[in-house]
Amino acid sequence: MQKLYTLLIITVLLFSCNQKKEKQQLVEVTKHQQKTKDTTNLLQHKKDSVYRRQLHSLAYTYLTQDDSLNFRETNKKVMELSLKQKDSTLLAYAYWDLGYFFHEKLKVDSSYVYYLKAQNIFALQKKKKKEGTVLQSLSILQSHVKDYRGSEISTIKAIELFDDVEDSDLELYSSYNNLGSVTNALKEHDRALEYYNKALEYYKKIKPKSKINTTLVNNIANVYRDKEDYDNAIENYEKVLAVDSLYEKKALFYAKVLDNLAYTKLKIKDTINVEKQLIRALQIRDSLGDNTGLAISHYNLAEFYILKKDTSKALENAKKSEEYSLANKNNKRLLQAYDILTSIDPINASNYAHKYIVLNDSLIAEERMIQDKFTRIKYETDEVIEEKEELEEQKQILISFVIGALLLAFAIFIIGSQYIKNQKLKFEQEQQETNLETFNLMLDQKGKLAQAKQEEQLRISQELHDGVLGSLTGIGLILKATNKRADEEAIAERLDLIKQLQETAEEIRTISHTLSAASSKKMQNFTNSIIELLHNTSKASNIKTSFTFDKKIDWDYLNAEIKINLYRIIQEGVQNCVKYSKAENILLDLSMKNSNLSVILSDDGVGFNLQKKKRGIGLKNIYSRANKINANVNIESKIGEGTKIYITIPVEDKKVFNS
Repeated sequence: MQKLYTLLIITVLLFSCNQKKEKQQLVEVTKHQQKTKDTTNLLQHKKDSVYRRQLHSLAYTYLTQDDSLNFRETNKKVMELSLKQKDSTLLAYAYWDLGYFFHEKLKVDSSYVYYLKAQNIFALQKKKKKEGTVLQSLSILQSHVKDYRGSEISTIKAIELFDDVEDSDLELYSSYNNLGSVTNALKEHDRALEYYNKALEYYKKIKPKSKINTTLVNNIANVYRDKEDYDNAIENYEKVLAVDSLYEKKALFYAKVLDNLAYTKLKIKDTINVEKQLIRALQIRDSLGDNTGLAISHYNLAEFYILKKDTSKALENAKKSEEYSLANKNNKRLLQAYDILTSIDPINASNYAHKYIVLNDSLIAEERMIQDKFTRIKYETDEVIEEKEELEEQKQILISFVIGALLLAFAIFIIGSQYIKNQKLKFEQEQQETNLETFNLMLDQKGKLAQAKQEEQLRISQELHDGVLGSLTGIGLILKATNKRADEEAIAERLDLIKQLQETAEEIRTISHTLSAASSKKMQNFTNSIIELLHNTSKASNIKTSFTFDKKIDWDYLNAEIKINLYRIIQEGVQNCVKYSKAENILLDLSMKNSNLSVILSDDGVGFNLQKKKRGIGLKNIYSRANKINANVNIESKIGEGTKIYITIPVEDKKVFNS
């Protein structure tokens, strides 16, 4: 308690000292530059920056003291200020802290979300070491919910980042240690040993004078035990226990290793001193209040007494293991306790077997649910990132278009101005000639002035035309400002701006080309939308498109969700064809067969190998949207023979068939 008070006092003093120091700096600068408004704004921004970081330090202090209420309030304030001031680095730290908070509170889905947000910011900033450390936190979270493959992937990504950063030996040691733990849980024992040995290499770089890393050696012994190489396991456990003063320095760890050693001997039916070692480990854990360890000790003693055929003592210890497991919500040990009680307590065997089945099924269901949540969150995050990249690409195209138009207008203006100047100079020189020539020149000049007037009117018209494009520049600047923000509000703003850009572009197109009244009244129904999509694709890519459908059917009777998702599926398929197929023709056919909507999208491009091709974001989107409307998707493709996508959608509304 005294340490907590000391830490709080130091934090407050640092907070006060920093504020005083900042005020002194403000006074000194203001004396020299009182009339400079920009300097004042700069100092105010600096003051805000210091305040935000002090506020984050305070939030972190609340987090370490497990003061949930004050942490949440302070952390929320840090995020609000960081978003307002576009301080993405501090925002990433705030997300990271919140992810850790939810991790400790066992709210794994919320923790996963905020870890991902922090990682994405550090990735955009190219801060590899920070991104890798967040990935380590993410991998530990995944390991805790038994998403071992996900944990392995996150850890490997972290290692790839650390390999590109100097002075990352400690982080690489931790990463390989975690990989060893995860792969051992996946029963890939040989890989686990390789990772643990790799971790030992980095540990020797960190502490070259250290003789043994007891934690790593114990982990290696556990792998040997799990792969039933009991001799090597016992050798490594004894190596750890032989370390001088291990009990005095790390009593709880000593009890853990001693219990592991005794249990491993039990596996080979070597009972010499085993009971004594198991009881010794139990006594140490009991004296230190290690309830989790007590559940393990009592379970191991129960197995020992079963081997000794002392059923009463085995039953007594198995029930204590059950008791401690329930108290600590240790479901793994609880399952083991139910399993052993089923075999040694025949009277209550059916009851314990039922408890085992119910608990095991609930744990499996919970683990699957959490892993599905992680997959969905990751998928949605990838979608947001992909949309953001597309918006950035569109923004660059628009900026290039605006710059090109402005340069063209400027060039026309310069040429026109120079032309007028040259004509004026020529007119002044020719005034010195004869009166008749002067009169003729005046008539000629009037014609030229009329022409110049017409050209000037054209220039003004062009400037009015380009003035509309000025709004595009403003919108582009706003997009650039919001691009640094990743919250939902910023995304909504960008989507709204894109809509404005599209409306402005349509207005420019109408003014420049004087579209006919018929084209401005084009029908916005389902088939026309597809026709327009294929027309624009053909125009942009020089790929010929063909669209056939039954005109007797009123396609607008289709369910709105089917139309929206089917349009997006066709759009994604056409885009993939343009990007990758090198096709000359795209064919699309819509028909109704046996109460089903049949869609065939084909091309005569290069095709691809379905066995080797990984499913990218585009294909994932197609399958995801098809799933939403209960559609069946089948893709056929061969190298050099093009690609065909078959989609079958059940249609329940009979109006579609009777229209």
